[in-house]
Amino acid sequence: MPRVPEVYYAGEIPPHGGGTLVYNVIDNIDKARQYWEIKTRIEIKPTLDPKGVPVRNVYREVMSIAYGFFTPLEGFMTQNEVESVLKERRLLSGWLFPYPIVFDVTEEEWKASGAKVGDEVLLTLKGKPLAVIKVEEFYKLPEDKKAFADAVFGTPERNKEVVRVPFDEKMPGWLIYRCLKSHAIAGRVWVVNPPKFREPYVRFWIPPAQSRAYIKAKGWRFVVAHQTRNVPHVGHEMLMRRALFVAGIGERPADAVLVNAIIGAKRRGDYVDEAILEGHEALSRGGGYYFHADRHIVTMTLWDMRYGNPLESILHGIIRQNMGCTHHMFGRDHAAVGDYYDPYATQYLWTRGLPSYGINEPPHLTDKGLKIRPVHMGELAFCPKCGEWTYLGIPLDVPEVKQLPLCGHKPERISGSFLRGLIIEGIKPPSVIMRPEVHDVIVKWWKVYGYPYVTDKYLKLKEEQLEVELP
Repeated sequence: MPRVPEVYYAGEIPPHGGGTLVYNVIDNIDKARQYWEIKTRIEIKPTLDPKGVPVRNVYREVMSIAYGFFTPLEGFMTQNEVESVLKERRLLSGWLFPYPIVFDVTEEEWKASGAKVGDEVLLTLKGKPLAVIKVEEFYKLPEDKKAFADAVFGTPERNKEVVRVPFDEKMPGWLIYRCLKSHAIAGRVWVVNPPKFREPYVRFWIPPAQSRAYIKAKGWRFVVAHQTRNVPHVGHEMLMRRALFVAGIGERPADAVLVNAIIGAKRRGDYVDEAILEGHEALSRGGGYYFHADRHIVTMTLWDMRYGNPLESILHGIIRQNMGCTHHMFGRDHAAVGDYYDPYATQYLWTRGLPSYGINEPPHLTDKGLKIRPVHMGELAFCPKCGEWTYLGIPLDVPEVKQLPLCGHKPERISGSFLRGLIIEGIKPPSVIMRPEVHDVIVKWWKVYGYPYVTDKYLKLKEEQLEVELP
């Protein structure tokens, strides 16, 4: 008999790992200051690509671990745990987890710090205290970083269910692992100097404990998570609305959508982070009111996105389950870039599992898997004759049937690259494609940075400023 997932209500769904939500943050300033005096310290530095452009800052992982987004993970992985994740996508405790989370350093940085296994080491950011790591292990990462990156994401030979072509440096997540330093420090981390978020990030920083309290206060029972790294067009709105009615139980649809934006270094050509957050906010709180504010909330997670499609979807499910969501919508090309993965790789994972990655069952049906439930979404397209969006379906089994539009016409697919092309040419998309309030947000940040999309210049400026400042 197929396993039936348990039913949980929003805010009461258990954190991933079945225990308590991780909260490794010392809020008491007097207690925290004691750690600031630790002499053994290491400065957090960005991961740079071959051109010297920042593609990751591990401080974001420190924050996401300490504030519970990655529960049950409490720190950076040991060598054995990395190997377990690469082989079976499981932590040593057995709980499902998709990626190695490592704090990489050079051997010279380690020696200069004077740190030893067993020490508490102060991690500084821009020269100021941020966190402490209790060193459990110092180990050497594989010398062949290309092979390491392939082990993280897969290859067409080993993972033929979903990987179409070999990964290379155009794939941002693969590049991150390809550019890691030589060694890694493992151990539990906790934040000892909670940073202040800059505008506009501060109003979107709603960590899991706070998110769960918010959901409970609203009385929401079923909440659908929407993953985003884009400003929304109307097609995204339609997907969110459709997901609300697909989620829930029986005759009762879900109560709200929790938009969770991934904030960090992104690929060139994506929208800048500020526009992503405020663009989604504009749908319910920016004058447009396309969603009622009591049915829609915009939040963020600090993470330098890996663009790992099915693997990324597991991390997204973990994050949003920890935030208290009951359902997660997964669409075509979820969290993907280029043609590396099958466009519906995430749906394959959540309906069948991916044995070549060591995942033999769907993540929400496997032992020590997730409790959040998937809502599978296919494509939407705009029909000029109807003057509205129509659903095309999911071509997993019978493409000639499942890809038929609901209307009887020939709708047009509206791609993100097409929209970006219009915008950069100064053409305001029609309101049936993109809400004017969202376009206004894009233009606002275009004026700030001189370009509406991520560039090398933006990535370098982002690394200089980050999303936070430390007292």
